[in-house]
Amino acid sequence: MAEITGGELLLKCLKKEGVKRIFGLPDFAYNTVLANVERYDIRWVVPRHEAAAVHMAEGVYKTSGEIPVVMSGAGPGTANLVSGIICAKEEGVPVIAITAQRRSGVIYPSRSGVYQGLDQYDIFRPITKWNAVAHSWERIPEIIQRAYREAMVGRPGPVQIDIPDTIFYATGDEALVKILEPHQYKALSPEPSEKQIKEMARLISEAKNPLLIAGTGVLNSEAWDDFLGLVELLNCPATTTMAARSAMPNDHPNYIFGFGRGALTARKEADVILAVGTRLGELDLPFDKYWGDIKGQKIIQVDIDPRNIGVNRPIAMGIVGDAKASIKILVGCLKNMGASPSDGKIVRKYKDIEEEWWIEETQAVRDYTGDKIHPAHSVEIARKVFPADAINVGDGGNTSLFNASYTPFSVPRTSLGIFEFGHLGTGIPYAIGAKLANPDRDVYVITGDGAAGFNFMEMVTALREKAKITVIVHAEEAWCMEEISQLVEGVDPSKVVGCAQLPIRWDKVAESLGCYGEYVEKIGELPDAIKRAKDSKLPAVVCVKTDKQSNLIPPGGEQFEEVYTGPVEG
Repeated sequence: MAEITGGELLLKCLKKEGVKRIFGLPDFAYNTVLANVERYDIRWVVPRHEAAAVHMAEGVYKTSGEIPVVMSGAGPGTANLVSGIICAKEEGVPVIAITAQRRSGVIYPSRSGVYQGLDQYDIFRPITKWNAVAHSWERIPEIIQRAYREAMVGRPGPVQIDIPDTIFYATGDEALVKILEPHQYKALSPEPSEKQIKEMARLISEAKNPLLIAGTGVLNSEAWDDFLGLVELLNCPATTTMAARSAMPNDHPNYIFGFGRGALTARKEADVILAVGTRLGELDLPFDKYWGDIKGQKIIQVDIDPRNIGVNRPIAMGIVGDAKASIKILVGCLKNMGASPSDGKIVRKYKDIEEEWWIEETQAVRDYTGDKIHPAHSVEIARKVFPADAINVGDGGNTSLFNASYTPFSVPRTSLGIFEFGHLGTGIPYAIGAKLANPDRDVYVITGDGAAGFNFMEMVTALREKAKITVIVHAEEAWCMEEISQLVEGVDPSKVVGCAQLPIRWDKVAESLGCYGEYVEKIGELPDAIKRAKDSKLPAVVCVKTDKQSNLIPPGGEQFEEVYTGPVEG
């Protein structure tokens, strides 16, 4: 009889799922896990805070597709996971959260006065797709298998497994449990029916002015080549949601920037719109003023989760299916119907509108002559220093809008940001996770100084884990998005509340932590400073003295305001 602890049994199950690393602070509750991770060739990554562990896990999934695992100790450690897990749920990231719990016999229900006793199951139930408590040693494999199914069925999202420490330490005969191969308990991704595909192909082939929109489902299912093949088969305009910026090369002749006037005009004038892998959420402006007449415009929405179909825009046709499978079958059907590329006149029309809009949008940036650095210039210079396949992470309020507008992408899964939930402070931990999952790629962060303060101590984690990332902090010493919102409401500039920050030399803080630092006040010094930071052997921070007044007015600010207020007429 081979005796095995619950902790090692858990590792066996995770190894079967291909887990390469676990993010979490060490805790006595799962010493049986910690004692065996090396035997199972699983890397234990220790952050400074449990919420940052979740963000690192998100960075792994968003850049590699690997389903990541986080662990936490009972009580405070698990409570610290909450904000990260909420973010993962809204961002559609399938994090497997394994939370330690106090010993069986004093919890569920907890006795009064139990130290670090917390009803963790009920806390996580509304913020996860599924959660469970492992009340017995032998059910660990079954619960892990269910967790992986639930995390990936429909729209991906986090799950929680709560394990009392007595279960981690319990032992039993390994022969009494079955650890299945993943294919033995997972279904294939759903495909639309032949009838649905034929109807979708008919609508698209008959369209005079079709538009294609790619969402994060295209990235999750690795369907970017298939989506591009559909674009080129039709030679029609195409765009992406803000969260899926890297799903299509931004220099492709058919690509139109989603927040710009060209794409917004295309959305309004299209007779048929195919939206794949997107909820068409608020950040994608699902308001009537940005779309065509619902009586005439036909929207086809393809999404893996039926709960996303038709919730934000009236649709002509909703299809529940995997993005990659759906596009592949659609392309085959269109080719059988004899579909051929258009003459491209409509594409050129919207590209011309986009170019005219971009010239107007960037006039103030081109005219800037201030003695500090314009945030747009910083973003543009960073993009030129890093190679095309570098992973870009945006963080902050207005800073993230500058980053999204002035950073073009040409390689899939290279754009990370807080597009669904707007959760500040994810930038540095996102970057660490992305680097661990993509060790051969450069990873850099553009962040505001407000957002940087949330998780800056994770630079120590980057140093310890040899995660060579470069963090560019725009130091304008203010919460700019909040300040401009008060000013728009007519607040006297001298009476703005709570938006000023103290000047911080982020480079010096980085150096004190053992990382590399650069400080830049003049635009001419910035390219070489970023290059030195990029080429340094250490995790690096570039503190850039950006112009606050310029940062108050970000690109797309009017549309972003409508995300909060609803559509503004006129």
